[in-house]
Amino acid sequence: MSTFAKVGVAFVSDEEMPTCFQVLSKSFGHDAPFVDIYFPDHDTPSGQVQGSKRLTTWKQTSKDSEFLKAVTRASQGDEERIIGLAIWTYMRETPPAELEQAENVKEVWPDQGDREFMTRLWRDYVVPRTQAIKDSGGKGVYVLELLAVHPDYQRLGAGTALVKWGTNAADEQGLKAIVEGTPVARRLYEQCGLRAEIEEMRFDVGEEFIGRKKPKLVFMTRKPQS
Repeated sequence: MSTFAKVGVAFVSDEEMPTCFQVLSKSFGHDAPFVDIYFPDHDTPSGQVQGSKRLTTWKQTSKDSEFLKAVTRASQGDEERIIGLAIWTYMRETPPAELEQAENVKEVWPDQGDREFMTRLWRDYVVPRTQAIKDSGGKGVYVLELLAVHPDYQRLGAGTALVKWGTNAADEQGLKAIVEGTPVARRLYEQCGLRAEIEEMRFDVGEEFIGRKKPKLVFMTRKPQS
């Protein structure tokens, strides 16, 4: 068994995005319904190409989003391994309520049923963060938009390092930090100072989608620490 060195956090380059997206896919598998529908076929070659392209475009066009990688080495002198990914966004403006204002919906979700399902999820998904931004008095909030750690490299501190990078940045700017977290990650977020404001976010997708798995997410926040 390898003994890994200390985990570090650094910014992601465009060239590293495909590797980071693979980490995302491995991290969630098919246990996170929101990830499954937001990144269609994320565990297939075509889905990973599309997902990597979307993240790269996001990174290149959003000056307020920071793409971070967690890295480690099996031993000194070994090649650096990317084992985690996080996206933190300083959000001052409320997100669009309609998905088509944020994504190329017909390209990403060519199936009309998938597209409508994701559109309805999105409308409810952005409600708590929208309210948090409105409540900030114009200051905005720091949003952990994505956190993923490769399952082969968990319990090394990668998740904690990626979360604390953002909470430290939020503290420096006097901002509240927020996340729409999965129940699996809740304990990690609590250890990093976030607390549940909404125990289970509501997703009202309509009777026609009653057979589809809806996300189970907890909305968590952390007040800035002096």
